[in-house]
Amino acid sequence: MTIRRIRFAVLGVVALALAACGGSDSPCAVTAGATPGSVQAPGDCPVSSVIAVDATGAIHDRALAQDVSSAALRAAEHTITAGGHLRMVVFAGDANSVEVIYDDDVPTLEQLGETRRGALEQDLRGALAETLDSALGVDQDDEALTARVRALARGGSSDIARAVRNALRMLKQRSGAQAMTLVSDGVQASDQLMLARRLEAGDAPETLAAQLGDLLGSADGVDVLQAVGLGRLPDRVNQSARRTDDLVQIWMTACERTGATNCATTTEL
Repeated sequence: MTIRRIRFAVLGVVALALAACGGSDSPCAVTAGATPGSVQAPGDCPVSSVIAVDATGAIHDRALAQDVSSAALRAAEHTITAGGHLRMVVFAGDANSVEVIYDDDVPTLEQLGETRRGALEQDLRGALAETLDSALGVDQDDEALTARVRALARGGSSDIARAVRNALRMLKQRSGAQAMTLVSDGVQASDQLMLARRLEAGDAPETLAAQLGDLLGSADGVDVLQAVGLGRLPDRVNQSARRTDDLVQIWMTACERTGATNCATTTEL
């Protein structure tokens, strides 16, 4: 596993104790937001977030990569502003091999002793955007990073089920509010279930949803589990409406089987 961490001096190297929003007697209400990838919660509610970004199609299509990058940043936004633990990874192929964009605690305003965010928030947001753009090949600021992600994408496969399962396992080690976001295009061609191939072969979506749910594992205690971008393909290739609808239903049903408190699935990025 390659680990890339964006750190700022103000964060230091000592892990911050993350306070649950309002304590156990007053839990945060966390749901998927109105825009693809976003998370909605009270402004004083720290949320531990894991964002898994599928580079399989995006690395070969600059326009798609820009949209994928924007969706990933929206998924991180609440944790950037309200605090929590933030982990963002880019994957393709074997999701046990990932490029870690960020994995660290983001302090709350209370922990900073501030009443509003300052340069720290903007610095983190900007650094994440720049690193994501390099990882997905939107720009060439970090050619070595782009090359590593391209190497992960060789073969065109995308082990989405494992990426989500790994993310959920990490989230469940955290206390307080939790959100997991998968940002993936519409290929879904060679994950553990080979969803596209099996749909084309006529397998029932209900059967595939049950199998995918079992692969994802348990999301008990996770406030939000969402998948965004399921209808998008590289090079602006149109996917049939029926297949897109099937993918959305498969992911929604699979999410519900995991026991996540809130499930959300969208074809948009």
